[in-house]
Amino acid sequence: MLIALAGNPNTGKSTIFNALTGSHQHVGNWPGVTVEKKEGFTEYKGKRIKIVDLPGTYSLTAYSLEELIARNFILEEKPDVVIDIIDSTNLERNLYLLTELMELTDRIVVALNMFDEAKKKYRIDVEKMKKILGIPVVPTVAIRNEGIDELLKEAVEGNFPIKKPSYPEDVEKRIKTLESMLKKYKVGHERWYAIKLLENDGDVMKKLQRIGVKDIIHQAEHFRHEIEDVYGDDIETVMASFRYSFSHGLFHEIAEPINVGGVTITDMVDHVVAHKIFGIPIFLVVMYLAFNFVFEIAMPFQDAIDLLFNGKELANGGKINGLIDLSYNWMTGFMPSWLSSFINYGLLRGLAAVLSFLPIIMLLFLILSFLEDSGYLARVAFLMDRIMRRIGLEGRGIISLMLGLGCNVPAIMSTRALRNERERKLSIALNPLIPCGARIQVFAFLTSLFFARNQATVLWSLLLISFATVAFLGYIYKKTIFKGEVEPFVMELPPYRLPTLKGISIHMWEKSEGFLKKAGTIIIGAAGVIWLLAALPWGVEYGSESSYIGQIAQFLSPVGHLFGLTPQAIISLFFGFFAKEVVIESFTVLFKSKGALMASMTQLQAFSFLLFLLFYTPCVATLATVYRETRSKRFVVFVILEGLTLALLFSFLAYQIGTLLGVGG
Repeated sequence: MLIALAGNPNTGKSTIFNALTGSHQHVGNWPGVTVEKKEGFTEYKGKRIKIVDLPGTYSLTAYSLEELIARNFILEEKPDVVIDIIDSTNLERNLYLLTELMELTDRIVVALNMFDEAKKKYRIDVEKMKKILGIPVVPTVAIRNEGIDELLKEAVEGNFPIKKPSYPEDVEKRIKTLESMLKKYKVGHERWYAIKLLENDGDVMKKLQRIGVKDIIHQAEHFRHEIEDVYGDDIETVMASFRYSFSHGLFHEIAEPINVGGVTITDMVDHVVAHKIFGIPIFLVVMYLAFNFVFEIAMPFQDAIDLLFNGKELANGGKINGLIDLSYNWMTGFMPSWLSSFINYGLLRGLAAVLSFLPIIMLLFLILSFLEDSGYLARVAFLMDRIMRRIGLEGRGIISLMLGLGCNVPAIMSTRALRNERERKLSIALNPLIPCGARIQVFAFLTSLFFARNQATVLWSLLLISFATVAFLGYIYKKTIFKGEVEPFVMELPPYRLPTLKGISIHMWEKSEGFLKKAGTIIIGAAGVIWLLAALPWGVEYGSESSYIGQIAQFLSPVGHLFGLTPQAIISLFFGFFAKEVVIESFTVLFKSKGALMASMTQLQAFSFLLFLLFYTPCVATLATVYRETRSKRFVVFVILEGLTLALLFSFLAYQIGTLLGVGG
């Protein structure tokens, strides 16, 4: 048996999916697109049931990828039952999607979710709703698991004498004519196709043109003009108004508002956090505290992972060996030292880098899931919408850009929340230009050495340059390579609620698992390649000027002079391609002391290097995630060239202008 879960965003659909499937679920992408696909399994009286969580949508038009995926799944996969999950606190708004689902399928169960909160606003007559619609209706409180068993029972055993919404007589007459004509072609869902033909739905037109129904398409066009003449508006507005009228009438039949004019807790909180002046500063403080929390909590775990794998240098000159050194010494007893070095200082060190990412990524997704499930991120999206539109993104785009300050990998993955493919790709293109936590660590290390007196000023200048560049490029891209209008931004503001630990934990693990499986394997492979470049040809000192990577650095050294980049700096940038934190380790290997490092570069050279590091090629994990989200090698190359071009431009200008002015020597 196959059950599909449908509903508006922020209705608790994911919570119900988790309640029904538990741990028997997996996450991937819908074929050919980057929209997330969730599938799971449950059992009812010995019957195995597959449950598919469709993307959250407000309607079933063809304006977004999510809408097309949801309706095409119902059309083509023909689920036995569609469960429409409704936010009962926004009942009238959610009923619009239900009217569209009733046109598309006969087997629907309605889950009136958040019913406990809705009872504070309305008296909802559930039995009357069942009678009017002819479908099962089940009140649920998903976060407390209330109504979930009954919902599954109705989906498997319920009766569906559905009463489909009807249109005015003159419109119905034309729908029935088209429906009758379509039956000759046995397309199935004839009434739905007839309605979509009237609405001039582009996706439906393409599908029907393939089977040769030009006469029906011409007839639909004639009917469409007739209806528009009668009602004095375009067909989409006319049909939408009929559905809204049905939703409005149904709402007033089944729900009686209470406490009219009363101020809710949500209203009081919104008066502060969604304020048009104070809302954005509050958001910046929230994100600052969130990042502080992530790094403060993650740091001990990262230090423990580093100690476990890499050991620690002691103040008295001794050393605590980590797993890498211990494993290397053990393996050299029965295999060639080069092979032991490759396994341990190449692959095992790559694994250590992957695991060191994990605490930050898991905590970032934990915080993001908490803020999203609580209803706060919906407010942030609205607050930022006007600003983000200037660079070609809608309000939700700010979330992925802010996440980039922690790690570009989860930030790029979070662009799935953007409904428009153009905006999603624009956000992915801009995100690697936001300095991640790893780069900020390198900035903190180098500024503490070269700019001890002005460390905060230099750090803030780097962040300011990054944000200004993102805004400028976003505006340019919007007008050129990512040209297009920003989609109208419509989002229901859900009431504030306390997320469940189970819900946010599942969300956190889903995305962290994806990073481990995809980006993690590529990082380990890249670590092996970097080891080979640093170790070959045989017999040279690892990472020295005689190694391949050192020879490349020497070859580029004349070019590096234009930008103030020393050979050692170039070598560290090569290692930084693996993971930006490795830049610090590279300098530590190349220079025996901090004094030697400080003597190798002037302040001007150090600042030029910082600018180069700010923009140049993202780490392997980020590039792997870019490819995973876009499935385009060209896009990955574009991101690489974008970063390198900016790095070379800013570094060149800083060094050459500084040299001309005689500063930073």
